[in-house]
Amino acid sequence: MEKYTLYVGLNDKDTKTQLISTLEAYKICNNILLHYTDGATIFEANGLYRHEDGTLVLEKTLRIELLFATKTIIDKIVADLKVAFNQESIAVQKQVIDSYLL
Repeated sequence: MEKYTLYVGLNDKDTKTQLISTLEAYKICNNILLHYTDGATIFEANGLYRHEDGTLVLEKTLRIELLFATKTIIDKIVADLKVAFNQESIAVQKQVIDSYLL
């Protein structure tokens, strides 16, 4: 089985600041995810990275874990999230795991 983890930074790509509250971001993610899947797990994290010009950026990040989803569905989710949060990119991690429901 494949598990996908998405890392969605909440800073707007143009203003480099967080324009949507973290709580509202959760709600937006919930709506997008439930449009394509039957569920996901969302964690709040603190992301950091360095711009090409050397500027260090700290930002709230939502980490979304998805099971039982295909790459096609993940690509659609990512496209919608990029628009919703005005993101240049979203990190996608894919792992092959052994998992089942009891």
